[in-house]
Amino acid sequence: MSESISRRSLIKGSTVLCASLVLGGSVVGWMQKLAFAEGKVDVAAVKGADYFKNTIKAVEILGGMGKFVSKQSKVGLLINSPWDHPGSYVKPEITLAVIQMCHDAGAKEIGVFKSLGNSYWRRSALSEKFRDEVKSIRSLGGGYTEVSVPRGRSLKRAEIAKGLLDCDVFINIPIAKDHTGVRFTGTMKNMMGATSSGTNGFFHSGSGARGYYDDVEFLSQCIADVNLVRKPDLCIVDGTEVLATNGPQGPGKLIKPQKVFAGTDRVAVDVYGASLVGLRGEEIRTTRMAHEHGLGEIDLARFRIQEATL
Repeated sequence: MSESISRRSLIKGSTVLCASLVLGGSVVGWMQKLAFAEGKVDVAAVKGADYFKNTIKAVEILGGMGKFVSKQSKVGLLINSPWDHPGSYVKPEITLAVIQMCHDAGAKEIGVFKSLGNSYWRRSALSEKFRDEVKSIRSLGGGYTEVSVPRGRSLKRAEIAKGLLDCDVFINIPIAKDHTGVRFTGTMKNMMGATSSGTNGFFHSGSGARGYYDDVEFLSQCIADVNLVRKPDLCIVDGTEVLATNGPQGPGKLIKPQKVFAGTDRVAVDVYGASLVGLRGEEIRTTRMAHEHGLGEIDLARFRIQEATL
């Protein structure tokens, strides 16, 4: 196992150094020489062919699941899973690793806001090994409740899954991929999975637009706004096989960074994820608007990134 750290602690009082960060062939040169401030890791990224182990290692770099999940807590997972084509859904191995870590941390209950279905689990041979863990997953749906979004610019009210509001710990688990409308799917876009069909419809047509993506500015603002409702305690992102075109459903051009990455800053995590498909955070409306809401850091030069290879 080899490990690459994007920032190093300097001995006896030094706090900043310039480091070279190499993320992969699809990442442009502006990411290669950056200064990183001393402090906690913002994004932990692990590359390797074993996605289960990648996930565990990424969370370990952040301090372990026990840092986020307390004993006897109710954990809610928001998983991007409804599509079928490779690169369009979160790998079950990643979800299984999260479930296992939550159990080990002492969670009382682990649930999802929308049923994953048996077809999701059949995509991985590991599901049989962890069949008891799969059976233990609860439905935290319980319908939707309307909440106000006081700071929302386009979205003032939204119908949100009750389970999202009731769980003790919220873990957002998207896949990084292209999106035909807003250009990139990550933690921000994944929050639409916790809203009702009526609220989703408003995102696409509330401005009076007729087509699904006729008003991308409005759609992007609604996505940024709904992220004001609740902050994830942890974000774990599938960057293993990624749709680089024709997202979110595919099929499209598939790239294989083979990375799982995690963090607590939603904007920073999405900026890192966007780099996998050759985009910068500033180019993505949802990321830029979320930063304007104060939801996270968009400037890559301010990130503390630690990478490992298994």
